[in-house]
Amino acid sequence: MRVVLKVWSSNPDYSGGCDYAAVEISGEFAKLTLRRINVLTEQNALDPALYETYYWDSSAEYFSPRKARPIEPGELDELAAGSEKMLDGLEVDTKETVIAPPDFRIPQGQIVAVECAQMIVRDAGIAFTALLRHTDIYLTTAEIPRAIIGSALAAAA
Repeated sequence: MRVVLKVWSSNPDYSGGCDYAAVEISGEFAKLTLRRINVLTEQNALDPALYETYYWDSSAEYFSPRKARPIEPGELDELAAGSEKMLDGLEVDTKETVIAPPDFRIPQGQIVAVECAQMIVRDAGIAFTALLRHTDIYLTTAEIPRAIIGSALAAAA
């Protein structure tokens, strides 16, 4: 299952071409994520001030359909037409977290380089954060609810 998330930038005037992030939730990834959520819940019982934990993780692919580098001849036309139209149909900007259709793909020319990528684990689900490469701008995604992770695990079984 592929999930598309809304992304926010720490700089309100510049997002670096990162409007969205996509995360592939395989069965193994769902198990790992649910295990991390359960560990946080156990730790929270001992320390109620604990709200979230962070893990190094580069599962999220940050991208924008409006900022594309052509990788192959003709790919730019495909980017402009296909990705933006599909994202508009998914309504990611209003829903913030959506399950993408099976044919959804991100062309290589739309993926933006990030560094210091992390998974944020909370009781209700997970989110991601990263630094836009060669900047001090943080990118933060919407949260993937625990229910979606659980449904990805069930679908993978």
